[in-house]
Amino acid sequence: MHTQNRKQRPSFRRGADIAIMAGLSLALITGSAPTAYAATATTELDRLASRVESATATYRDASAQAAELQQQIDAMADEILTLEQETLPAQRAAASQAASNLYKMRSGSANIVSMLLGAESFGDFITLTKYLGTVEQDNIDALEDLNDMQSKMEQQLKALSEAKDEATAHQATAAAALDDARTAHAAMAEHISASESSEEDRAKVEAAQDSIDQAVSESPAPESPAAPPAAESTPDDDADQNEQIPSQPEPDSGATDNSGGNQGGDTDSGWLSGVASYYGIGDGFMGGTTASGEIVTETSMGIAMLNVPFGTRVEIRYGGRSVVAYVNDRGPYVHGRVIDMQPAVARALGFISVGVGTVQYRFL
Repeated sequence: MHTQNRKQRPSFRRGADIAIMAGLSLALITGSAPTAYAATATTELDRLASRVESATATYRDASAQAAELQQQIDAMADEILTLEQETLPAQRAAASQAASNLYKMRSGSANIVSMLLGAESFGDFITLTKYLGTVEQDNIDALEDLNDMQSKMEQQLKALSEAKDEATAHQATAAAALDDARTAHAAMAEHISASESSEEDRAKVEAAQDSIDQAVSESPAPESPAAPPAAESTPDDDADQNEQIPSQPEPDSGATDNSGGNQGGDTDSGWLSGVASYYGIGDGFMGGTTASGEIVTETSMGIAMLNVPFGTRVEIRYGGRSVVAYVNDRGPYVHGRVIDMQPAVARALGFISVGVGTVQYRFL
């Protein structure tokens, strides 16, 4: 009896092997294995689609915040330029006159005392004393007004610089998010091309592309913060500008060249560095017409740059000082220089005694 059972076991094993092979054959015939692969592929496609959706949402949000900040920056830059070109020059003139008046009053104190003692009555004495006190206080107020305005200017420049830093960070976030969305979409397209794809999978890839296109069309494009705006000029315009503005003069022979290179800087924050000079003092350009048609004055915060549209606001830093200037002229025409400043800009930066030096700047 036991012998008979041993003889039947090989037959039983062969039967099991045949059943297993039959099951595998059936799985291949009915497509069970490809179905499992397709399910895995669909899961990966959904993951990439979700990545596209998340990246485009980040892009929209960062672009919107950058655009909102840019509006604030534009308004602050215009207000600062008004202070630099109109308000501060008038207050500096008033303060200078006030300082002169105070000096005269104090150096002529003996004459003032004689005038008071020569009053015909005590009432006249009181009136003269009050008048002199009012005049002195008015002069002191003029000096204090200038100090207050300069403090206000420094605060606004700080606020503008911080807003620009924040806007630049949002632009970088938007650019990175857009790049991530496009990378994920490319992976989706590659995924369905590497295997048989269903109509539903192809629809997911198209939907992802539509989402990216819509986000880009609805949001401001995040520009590279270090790149200057493209110039809007024609060959004829350039020829006219070259005729209107001759080559800028070299600085005085006594000026020190503190240049440290033609151009560089921290492009992540938008700051560039380049060699700057100034014109309009002792060279015949004061009162002249710039390439944009404006007049070079003692208070104009204009600068000359090549291939940058007129009106572009530029923040410039040098020696711990900061100003906002705007492009209203073409130049400099000396190799290796990127900015030629008009007198008010150079004075605000303490640049007059420098002549030629490396400054930091960024486009607002």
